[in-house]
Amino acid sequence: MNEIIFLFDIARLGYRLYKKESDNLNLKIYGNRIVSQKECKFLDIVKIKWGLNQNTLGNLYKSLVGSILDYSFPCLNSFSENNIKKLQTIQITAVRSILKLKYDTPSNIVHHEAFNKLKLLTVSNRLFELSERYVGTGLSHSIPLVVRLVKEYKEGFESRYIEYPTPLSFSSLQKTNK
Repeated sequence: MNEIIFLFDIARLGYRLYKKESDNLNLKIYGNRIVSQKECKFLDIVKIKWGLNQNTLGNLYKSLVGSILDYSFPCLNSFSENNIKKLQTIQITAVRSILKLKYDTPSNIVHHEAFNKLKLLTVSNRLFELSERYVGTGLSHSIPLVVRLVKEYKEGFESRYIEYPTPLSFSSLQKTNK
């Protein structure tokens, strides 16, 4: 059976009433009287230190959150830019917590630190990398659906200028250059 143990400093323990019905309560713990306070400090009971280092916390993030992003990347690629930014905000918050960065640390510095210390890519870069790998593997193993998709993509966009490369355009260029 699990037990939860609370440790109190009787000398600092107090209570505060929010109704003026009864100011004279006779509250006691182990025979010691608890006095009424005009101001109370909350959650100053026990401070917990996890003792996990940055690498362990980074691996936990990658295992628990990163794996969800990785396995659902085909669906996430159809997300709007706004929804990708929301996912990125979650990642930035986690990285700030893991690396103990201040809340006002600029996002570009958080991304840089995440990559250097935790080997974490931004959400959009990770999705691009996974898509690129998926298409590349499909082409290298001659998976008919992927080969057809790249062929149709090349035929539809060969005469156009592509401003933002996609995994399909990148993979099709690599395949034709080999």
